[in-house]
Amino acid sequence: MQSSIIMKRFKVLALLLAAAMLLTPMVVSAASSKPVKIGLLSPFSPPGDPAAGKRMQWGAELAIQYINEEMGGVLGGRKVALEVEDDAGTPAEGIAGFRKLVQKDGVVAVVGQYHSSVCIAVNKVAQDLEVPLFSSGASSPKITESLNPYIFSIMSLTPDRAKFWVDFAKSMNWKRVAIVAEDTDYGTGFKDWVVKKAGEAGIETKSVIFPRTMTDFTPILLETKAWKPELIINLGVGAPAYLMVKQAYDIGLFPKAKMLASFAWPVRPEYWDAVGKKGKYILYTSYYKPGMLMTEIGDWAAPRYKKKYGEDPTFFALNVFGEMVVIAQALNRAQSDDPKALAKALVGHTYRDWNGDVLFEEPKNLKWHNVSAPHLVLQQTEVGQPFSESLLVYPPKLGGSGKIVEP
Repeated sequence: MQSSIIMKRFKVLALLLAAAMLLTPMVVSAASSKPVKIGLLSPFSPPGDPAAGKRMQWGAELAIQYINEEMGGVLGGRKVALEVEDDAGTPAEGIAGFRKLVQKDGVVAVVGQYHSSVCIAVNKVAQDLEVPLFSSGASSPKITESLNPYIFSIMSLTPDRAKFWVDFAKSMNWKRVAIVAEDTDYGTGFKDWVVKKAGEAGIETKSVIFPRTMTDFTPILLETKAWKPELIINLGVGAPAYLMVKQAYDIGLFPKAKMLASFAWPVRPEYWDAVGKKGKYILYTSYYKPGMLMTEIGDWAAPRYKKKYGEDPTFFALNVFGEMVVIAQALNRAQSDDPKALAKALVGHTYRDWNGDVLFEEPKNLKWHNVSAPHLVLQQTEVGQPFSESLLVYPPKLGGSGKIVEP
């Protein structure tokens, strides 16, 4: 009797063990099939720059394809998924969007920060929530100077770009530079640094700050014209930047005085739609030019982007693409989808993106977790000119001609 009871108990135990063995692979399989989410927080509506946000989303979507198809996913085959939020170019919307991505959607990192004022605000929340945040286009040194262990920047910082512009002006023998800047951290930060670097180089400057919602630039442009600048640095973003070009042309200021866009918005179709033939001869800053040497990752991305979206990728589109590929590599190094583990894995290890090797280090200054690309000055010499056909003007070490096409 006793032995019969014991046998029955053994049989029950054996059945339970067998069931556990059958169930365990199912649990593991379910966990491994759960996608790893990466967030994109960018401007998709005014007063932000929707044209930039749209192209960064295109870069992010292409990164999802690359990671899942070419890299085989992450963490042993898990797919990567994209979650998108609009920060509208405002700090309040940026904070709300970041919290949703992290606390509701469960992303492991967030890329796509574009406006400095937004990124500065969101940076503090990223540190509180302990989730990596990537500055994909925001350039204020306040972002990296925070020494936040969760902030990462693959972007030229304001002091570096300001010095580059001053060096360019010196190379052209210009003595008078006007700065027309929006009233944001982006605009005012650049104004301060250009004035500082120009002063050190013996170049005179005149600064005008305008509300980012301004639509009539005529009064401040007439004031600028009376000062007789040789170069105007256009520190507008989106529609106001285009209006500044058009209205400067209408009063005879541009293109007699050269105008330099602070990033590559003159390659956008939206720019030409807004200004038409009045936009010819504008100069602009970029961090690459189509046809330049890229890594095997960039060689995969650029032609697919152009085929899918009908235009060459902008730097910001490629930057978001590359950041997500770097995040995928760091997830594999961390062997975890925990944001804290990801942040640790991102530091001190070399990863590969579209442009070269990426190494985030921790000097106790504005270069904290920062990797910067080379700077270029290009010129649009024809209406609707493709990015690939822009004239490379400066610097000579990267193939710049040193010559500007005149009207």
